[in-house]
Amino acid sequence: MKAKEIMVSEVPAISRKTSVREAVLMLKNNFGDESFINAAPGLVVVNETGELAGVLTPLTLITALLESAGQSKHTKVAPSKFFDVLCKNIEDKLVEEVMERQPISVTEDALIMDVAELFVKHRFQRVPVVRDKKVVGIIYRTPLLFYITKYFSK
Repeated sequence: MKAKEIMVSEVPAISRKTSVREAVLMLKNNFGDESFINAAPGLVVVNETGELAGVLTPLTLITALLESAGQSKHTKVAPSKFFDVLCKNIEDKLVEEVMERQPISVTEDALIMDVAELFVKHRFQRVPVVRDKKVVGIIYRTPLLFYITKYFSK
């Protein structure tokens, strides 16, 4: 089985020049509500020509918040407002300032076992699929589970 057989073609993508504020709102819209406990929210970041530039995930944003805490000059802010200050610190940054820069990707002809190894080795929840450096799809861990389920349901 190859990557193209289980990839999702509708890729939630965003420009690297988008503000973190806009990106967070897009993540929320793509993610849905809090009932999607096991979903894997994230955005593929593309450059001006649609080539893969990085990924933006909730973990990426949390990392940016924590880094902002170390740089914050608002030490006299009430503890109940400190998180708000951290969000304010990053809201106008560009996605390219906080994204994961070296995303690992696969081609459409990559073997599913190779993709599975990437999930395990790097603890990824998603792997972008590229053709000529342009993003054409994305593979999430869940479709692999569904394939395993089909096998065991025979």
